[in-house]
Amino acid sequence: MQLTDARIAVLVENQYQELELWYPVLRFREEGADVRVVGPSTSEVYASKLGYPARADLTVAELDLDSIDAVVIPGGFSPEYLRRNPEMVKLVRDANDKGLLIAAICHAGWLLASAGIIKGRDATSVATIRDDVINAGARYVDAPVVIDGNLITSRLPNDLPQFCAAIKAALAGRDPAKGTGLPAPAEQPASSPAYTATAILKNRAAGPASANYRAYAVLDA
Repeated sequence: MQLTDARIAVLVENQYQELELWYPVLRFREEGADVRVVGPSTSEVYASKLGYPARADLTVAELDLDSIDAVVIPGGFSPEYLRRNPEMVKLVRDANDKGLLIAAICHAGWLLASAGIIKGRDATSVATIRDDVINAGARYVDAPVVIDGNLITSRLPNDLPQFCAAIKAALAGRDPAKGTGLPAPAEQPASSPAYTATAILKNRAAGPASANYRAYAVLDA
């Protein structure tokens, strides 16, 4: 397929790595792809590791996998939050079962491990979670980009040129998704890198007297 025919979902949660989210989003939008940032909520703001705000265009419930060609999982510490969300884990597992292209960078190996899709496969990640990837059953390869079937993995922001080139090449060898279940793309998507205030990460209890806390972000006044 041409990139102008591609529909790509990029996952977001708090503490994402700035380049690993925005580089693919802008790179593939520049090529004419329909890129949607997907998060747990479209009403919340998500804070990067440095306070860069992001918003989701779609929730997991609104994402039709039959209408998507690729799922991109940025790193930072956002995969730690993504893997706590059963809907996000199921999304990645179902996308793999459908043979969709899955591209994961840096700490995104955590989500791949929780989804149970890297056992017996070649994969890479940031070195600090190498043991996690190996213990999930992967054959760890220390390389800028590693491709195993529908799975593309990379290590760090420095690998983003190779990472995105591998995604582009893989999409070129595929037919476009046949589904039409996505809302029409907005002229000005919610997932814009433009912002006027930084995002501040906070925590709140999951419920009354709960010791389980959930991160959330607010925009600095």
